[in-house]
Amino acid sequence: MAKKEIDHHEPSLHPRDVLLGLAVFAGPVAWALHLQVSYSLAPTACDLRSKLFLHLATLGALLIVTVGAVTAWSLGKRLPEGSTEKGDPRASRARFMAHAAVASSVGFGLVILAAEVPNWILRVCD
Repeated sequence: MAKKEIDHHEPSLHPRDVLLGLAVFAGPVAWALHLQVSYSLAPTACDLRSKLFLHLATLGALLIVTVGAVTAWSLGKRLPEGSTEKGDPRASRARFMAHAAVASSVGFGLVILAAEVPNWILRVCD
């Protein structure tokens, strides 16, 4: 019997994969940062009688989410379309990550906007 050769070559990490990985986590990280920053700024907003910093925290979080979604969208557009069942599994994985990152960013963007609603409705020290 002939022995099969084992390929010990490590797969190289493509920069596209790193960007897609960051884009996947952009939404959850932005939401967590927004939540933490908003809670920590609430006493300051009450002391200053201004919601400006709370609104800026929301804008910053939405900026992170938008950058993640746009990055994933643009990287996903560069990938080949169509089924890759018999083709390149890397392209399938990258396409899935791009779609997941866009969906995650949109979902967490809506959550961040929902968390902004009380800032518009309630008074600053409520």
